[in-house]
Amino acid sequence: MSSSKLYFVGGLFIGTIIGGTIGVLLAPASGDETRKKIAEGTEEALGNAYDQAMEYSENLKEQFQDMQEQMTERIGQYKNQIESKIQEIQDEVNQDLEGLNEELEALQKEEDELVNEVEEEVEVVEKGE
Repeated sequence: MSSSKLYFVGGLFIGTIIGGTIGVLLAPASGDETRKKIAEGTEEALGNAYDQAMEYSENLKEQFQDMQEQMTERIGQYKNQIESKIQEIQDEVNQDLEGLNEELEALQKEEDELVNEVEEEVEVVEKGE
């Protein structure tokens, strides 16, 4: 229920109480009858106020539950998006690591070949001396 509707309902309620009270006070009746009518009117007004308060309370509960459900849904969506993005990043990092490991292995192989060539040349030079 929007705030303008709440103001309207509240104004209607207050107007009813004031109008009823004025009507009872201005009506020609004895003191006992007037007091009885005021008591009945007050009791009815309080009953109406209680009913309206309960209705307002139920509306607030429903609105809160709706908001809670919406927030839970949004959080779930954000969580899924974040998890998906994390997985994408992990996959990219793993691919980069695989590429770097392949390059490292190639460099190590090249280094081993160069070391072997140098050792062979050193042997040739030592034998030639």
